[in-house]
Parts: sequence; structure tokens; C-alpha cells
Amino acid sequence: MGNYNRIVAGALLLIGNYKVIEKIFIVLIVVMSISFVLTAIVVKPDIAAMAAGFVPKVPDGTAILVISLIGTTIVPYTLFLQSATVQERWKGKEGLHESRFDIIASLLGVMVVSISIIVSAAVAFPLGTGIKNPADMALQLEPILGSWAKYVFSVGIFAAGITSSMTAPLAAAYATTGILGWKQDMKSNRFRGIWAFIILVGVIFSGMGYSPIDLILFSQYANGLILPIIVLFLLLVMNNKRLLGENMNRTWMNIVGWIIFGITVLLTLNAFNII
Repeated sequence: MGNYNRIVAGALLLIGNYKVIEKIFIVLIVVMSISFVLTAIVVKPDIAAMAAGFVPKVPDGTAILVISLIGTTIVPYTLFLQSATVQERWKGKEGLHESRFDIIASLLGVMVVSISIIVSAAVAFPLGTGIKNPADMALQLEPILGSWAKYVFSVGIFAAGITSSMTAPLAAAYATTGILGWKQDMKSNRFRGIWAFIILVGVIFSGMGYSPIDLILFSQYANGLILPIIVLFLLLVMNNKRLLGENMNRTWMNIVGWIIFGITVLLTLNAFNII
């Protein structure tokens, strides 16, 4: 399914129209959210156990998984994509209020989807279950969802795969053209060449026989390790009065930012057995 996702993602990116791609993203995210939330509801999780799970803890030997979860939730390259798409959608300070609302709504949506996936996994895939690909996940859900399992879960996985396959190449194209000072035109050959190269690399790696679960875990772990550097950079920039003037970070934003930075650094040190 991975290469099919990338082919579809490439076809959609060829459209080269931000407004159209934005609408496609919204539809895919809504479909993905409904699929995973529906799955989480149907598996009938233990609410008390869920509540207890909100108490932060890192069991021995799980630092890599925790960092990977953070890396897949707050993906560093999406910060560059967010910056670029904000400039596509809003052209001045008057768009700040709507932009903040958009970010908060998106983060809440990510939280709901992430919780739904974790709940579904905890109920349907108990510790020790062998999961090598998404098809195995759908099979594990059949005793709970019946014959609808493969359809409900596959729709969510397909939508998630398409959005991920589009996000990374698009972020790379925006970041690279920005760094090199090229025009950030989605229809330009340079812009298309960058995202096409990223998709091609994904196709090559997926065809080399590696376990998709291991590849996903590795890539998200790498994202989690990079995150502290990105957070530190953002904190420095967001407190630069010369650049932002009155739009600098407020005190509470800095407190939250430094807490996130501290947590990610501690997890990274823990993963390398430094602490």
C-alpha cells in the first residue's frame, strides 16, 4: 500500500494549486479521523484505565517508543510546512487571529486521532501481538468489528498514508526552495523536482524489503531526536524583538516552550542511556 499512497500523493501534488491541495488534505484528515475515532469507540476501552494513562510515565525500555510517538505527533518538518502554508493562506497581520484558531483546532484534532489510535492499539493489539503491516492490524480488529474491520481500518490507514506521503515531500520542497532563495511556486520545475525526489526515495526504500513498521518507528524516532533542536531554534526566533516586534512570545508561551524542550531533551538522553 505504501507505494500506491506515494503514487496517489504525487498525482495530487502535480495539481500545483494550494487551495485544491488544502481541501484534499481536509477531506482526507476528516475521513481518517472518523475512521480511527469510530474504531476507538467500537472497541469499548476501559475508561478508568484511559484516565490512569494520562499520568505521565516512561516504563523501562520504552524511551524509543515515547520519543517516536512525540516525533509522529509533533513532526519537525511540518513546522516548516506550516510556516509556508500560512504565507499562502494569509497575507498580513490581520490573519493572525484566524491562523491561531486554525492551529489550535488542528492540534486538538491531532490529539483526538492520536488518542483513538493508542486506545484501539491497546485494546485490539495486546502486548506480544505480532504486527508486521497494517493488514495484520485489521485482522486483529475482526473479533471486535467483524467483517467491517478491514474496511473501517483500511480507509483510515489509506487516508493517513496519503496525507503523510504528501506532507513530507511538500515540506521538503518549501524548506529547500526557501533556503536556496528560489521562488516558492508549486508549479515550478524546481519545486516539483524536490518533492518528486523525496517520493522517489520513499518508493526505493519501501521496495528494499524492510519492515514498514520498523521504518516508520525509525523515522519517527529520528523526528523526535531532531525536535529539541527545532524547539530551541523556534524559541530563540519567537523572542527576537527585532524580527517580531509586538508579536513576540508571551511569558506563558515561553514557559510552555521551555518545558517541552526540557522533556524532549530528557527523553533523548534517556534513550541513549545518559540518564
